[in-house]
Amino acid sequence: MSRQNHLHGLNAVALKKLGHNVREIGVRILPNGNREDFDRVVHVPREDIHVEIIGEIRGAFGAGIIAKLHRYTFPSGVVYDEYLQVAPWHGGPHFFIALRRPSGKFLKTTLWPRSDTGMSEDMNNCGAYEDLTHSNE
Repeated sequence: MSRQNHLHGLNAVALKKLGHNVREIGVRILPNGNREDFDRVVHVPREDIHVEIIGEIRGAFGAGIIAKLHRYTFPSGVVYDEYLQVAPWHGGPHFFIALRRPSGKFLKTTLWPRSDTGMSEDMNNCGAYEDLTHSNE
């Protein structure tokens, strides 16, 4: 079993709420002059949502910062913050991110289910009650 950091990010419900998938097609030119074609789908926030960085997640094994946490402000004034829902350890930490209001109230539909996290019911959202972002240092 390899020891590495696994970033699962936001679930599909959260991603749909915040943006949409776009297709990118292009060419990457490497330092040695070689060219690599790419054709990929990436998720981008909606154009009308203001996005700012509010935190970070540090990985295990000396990896340093492996992800940034964001705040999403909608035109209506609604604000959602990303937070580390849970980080179970299976050959290394698996980072599951969910959304909550700045007040701390989490959006249930953006929580990763226990079937994905492998956590017990009482531990599946422990990040809502304590900061887990530096727990693997």
